[in-house]
Amino acid sequence: MDLGSWDSFELIAHPPESADNYGYLGVYAIGIHFDVIGVKKAPAAGMNTQGLSCDMQTLLGTKYPDKPDDDDDKTGILVAFVCDWALSNFANVGEVKDALTNTHTVWGPTKFSFDQHFSFRDANGDSIVVEFLAHETVITEDPNDGKKGFGIMTNEPPYPWHVENVKHYEWKKNLASPVIEAPGAFYPDHRFIRLHNLKGGLEAPKSNKDLIMNAVHLLNSVTIPPGLIMGTDSGDGEGEGDHTIFGIVYDHTENVVYYRSFDNQSLQRVRLQDLNLDEVGGAKNFLPVVNDNDWFVDAARSFRRIP
Repeated sequence: MDLGSWDSFELIAHPPESADNYGYLGVYAIGIHFDVIGVKKAPAAGMNTQGLSCDMQTLLGTKYPDKPDDDDDKTGILVAFVCDWALSNFANVGEVKDALTNTHTVWGPTKFSFDQHFSFRDANGDSIVVEFLAHETVITEDPNDGKKGFGIMTNEPPYPWHVENVKHYEWKKNLASPVIEAPGAFYPDHRFIRLHNLKGGLEAPKSNKDLIMNAVHLLNSVTIPPGLIMGTDSGDGEGEGDHTIFGIVYDHTENVVYYRSFDNQSLQRVRLQDLNLDEVGGAKNFLPVVNDNDWFVDAARSFRRIP
């Protein structure tokens, strides 16, 4: 998550509110614009007990559908609560897509600009990107097959543009005498291409650890460190203030979330099974993303005498 706000996120273990809901671990944004509409915090990312994840990211130029009227045949969802709605109610990407197509409409506030798009992934390997363009909901499947999708989402322009940009990039690579650039900035299109190139060169993982480490290596390539870093996004709260506040790796099949923050680059692991997320109406527990957990492993104790 790249923003200019440093200490405004916390992890919340959110048990199901009814027997028909699912529990989830959410990364909540605290007080970033939301107070204007009477909302103190809202989840920007997270994963539920069924292995469905939701991520909200900036997409400048977003234009939401109108808020449904009381007599409309669709139910309205304020954009700030899309991840809460999805993670609480659905087990997989197909269910989210069906709801956004047939029964629910996402709408945005008018008191401030809050341009967002969403990525949903599940334990089956399915993925969609949901965007709101020209007041319409646009759902694009991301099969992560290297042809119609690449398992990557950054920011503007809209997702289909990035897919076509990668296809054009691959076309140039396959010419008889290719000359192609290696994008090294932190603009959304550079990050998208860079991740695509690196993903294509990774060795196939032989273990769960290999899988997670592959994801971490990719995350390293697009992490914006603190400081005056050139070549970042442009927009309110970005530019000089655009840095990576935290990074997340989801293990959708094992229901494990790994995360790290700008303040602590050591991976912190949260197994959803350890959070009592099956207790209907249970208490919510939280942990600030920037916390006092160990930021290093003391390796001295692991030394052994040479025989």
